[in-house]
Amino acid sequence: MASSATAVRDERMVESSLVKRLLTRPELGALSGAILVWGFFAIVAPTGFLSLRGTASYLEVSAHLGIMAAAVALLMIGGEFDLSIGSVLGMSSALTAILATEFGIPLYLSALISLAMALLVGFINGVMVVRTKLPSFIITLGSLFMIRGLTIGVTRLITGRTQVGGLDEVAGYQLLYNLFGRDIMIGGVGFA
Repeated sequence: MASSATAVRDERMVESSLVKRLLTRPELGALSGAILVWGFFAIVAPTGFLSLRGTASYLEVSAHLGIMAAAVALLMIGGEFDLSIGSVLGMSSALTAILATEFGIPLYLSALISLAMALLVGFINGVMVVRTKLPSFIITLGSLFMIRGLTIGVTRLITGRTQVGGLDEVAGYQLLYNLFGRDIMIGGVGFA
């Protein structure tokens, strides 16, 4: 029988140093990569990148991507992935603009219809993943190409080109812009 002095301790109960605990965290790799990329651009383009306007520019883009990344992160936690999210965003934007500018549907109603279409695409993707038991990667890759092609095709069919213009002239645009899209000035720099 082993004495209590020579008893083997469970390795999970052993205290480790702060450095060792930090090095085992997966977040440190992402943070290190972000710092390296930031440092690279700070050295290569110091005047524009480190300015207040430059910082506001890349943080604004990061905010838009971060909103979509939060939804994808929830899927990844569950072991799934959605590649079609960018195409659904483009489809929703184009649909809102086409309904408002070409068909005269009020802007708030156009946005709600676009949201319903995005939810429908997500629902169809989910049903296909569950019913076919194919990986979500494959299903959403197919959805990405299908939605992107439909968006470009329908937009060209209705407007004759791949862009939709005149959204700022639609009734209700200014109200929604003042509510959701107004720039906020901080230190002389506009943030959307």
